[in-house]
Amino acid sequence: MGKKHNLKEKNPNWNGGRYKTDNGYIMINLPKHPKARYNRPYIPEHRLIVEAFLGRFLRDEEEVHHINGIRDDNKIKNLMVFPNHKEHQNFHSKIRKFGLTIPIKIQIKNRWIKKNLFKE
Repeated sequence: MGKKHNLKEKNPNWNGGRYKTDNGYIMINLPKHPKARYNRPYIPEHRLIVEAFLGRFLRDEEEVHHINGIRDDNKIKNLMVFPNHKEHQNFHSKIRKFGLTIPIKIQIKNRWIKKNLFKE
């Protein structure tokens, strides 16, 4: 007997469970992920990359930042995590106001020193 194919795979629009959103993020079909929902099984790839790196699932309030601003550049060297939206926005505000200062560059450089940051 031949290999069974998922109905999704037979659809000409199927792209291996991966697509890019209108605002530039890569989404991955991962229905068994704890944050996946029946009607929404796609998880942002950048969150999956950080989770794999940290060895744990991200909490809902944690936000992942793309250092170079390119939303589909999901290499770990381009990602950093913030404990919540407020901290992420504060980071952006400082960059807008002062530019890439030495303290901000140090924060980026040292972002993974405590690998399991924010872990309970």
